[in-house]
Amino acid sequence: MSRWITAPLCLLAGVLAFSAQAEPMQAMYNDWQVSCDNLNHCAARNSQDGQELVMKITREAGPEGKSTISIDYQRNSDEQSADAPMANRLQMNGKTLSFNHREWDVSKKHLSSSNRLVVNDFIAAIREGSSIQLAGKADPAQPVRPMISLKGLKAALLAIDDRQGRVGTKTAWANRGNKPVSTVPPAPVAPVLPRFSEPHALSESEISAITQNAATTIENNDCSLDPSEREVHIFALSNDKALMTVNCDMGAYNLFALGFLVSRQAPYKMENLTLNMPFKLGDDEQSLELINADFDPKTGMLSTYDKGRGIGDCGVSSRWVFDGKVFRLAAFASEPACDGYSIGGEWPVLWVTQNP
Repeated sequence: MSRWITAPLCLLAGVLAFSAQAEPMQAMYNDWQVSCDNLNHCAARNSQDGQELVMKITREAGPEGKSTISIDYQRNSDEQSADAPMANRLQMNGKTLSFNHREWDVSKKHLSSSNRLVVNDFIAAIREGSSIQLAGKADPAQPVRPMISLKGLKAALLAIDDRQGRVGTKTAWANRGNKPVSTVPPAPVAPVLPRFSEPHALSESEISAITQNAATTIENNDCSLDPSEREVHIFALSNDKALMTVNCDMGAYNLFALGFLVSRQAPYKMENLTLNMPFKLGDDEQSLELINADFDPKTGMLSTYDKGRGIGDCGVSSRWVFDGKVFRLAAFASEPACDGYSIGGEWPVLWVTQNP
């Protein structure tokens, strides 16, 4: 499963990245994945099948944008207690890396820092390397030592610099210059969500009338599920509109539904629900399907969760709020790399908003 939100870095730098509304971006640079949201907050991590060492680098937009770096050892089986902490065993190009415990948060399988100078120095030290390996006693069960490929790291850092307007400035990670920090543009402003007012609850007569009308309107070939297995859910959106969802197809771990906006008064006019994205989803259509959908009638929040595979390490998720006419995107996350890292749906966030 691969869904990409891509943007030409050089062309968009002056047009989109510094506008009031930035386009999300997600792309691979050899073994590194970069994800930037609509506020130009960016994250990069190594992405390799079967990886056990994961490095993640984040940076916020703006002249004083905060940055972090972390390395995690994700091995499922327990290590022997005699093994030294990961921080004492990491090597690059055969030389042991040094981590000052006063500047790094260090545990047996984790190390991280949010100190800007420490992050900058560490990136400068590794960006020309080929890989970081976990040294120590060889494990017969591991034919290859855990490692972080640095192939593509420099390109990923340049993509973040370009995205945030840092190229040629003193804040750049990959192409540093003498331009002052003040030339780095501020972060874009987050879109404001519409305010949702909880409407009057649907009456039994409204639900009955809407359901009967739907039974004669929805074509049988629109759904693969047998009519007896189709669950219908109806929710009040406003005092004159309702949301109706009909479960139509069941996969191994995804439930597909049809969605409709329905009038609450006769003749109970129905129109297909469309979830139009405010940015382009790579080569995909700009309207999301209703997959594993859920609606909260108290907040007016409609959510979707499309898993790329059963363990939930890849896919897309979204949240939407009704503005009185259509649903508007409140949040969006995407993880195209099915590499076992983002299990549980904690995928890179590409769209954020603020409450009214």
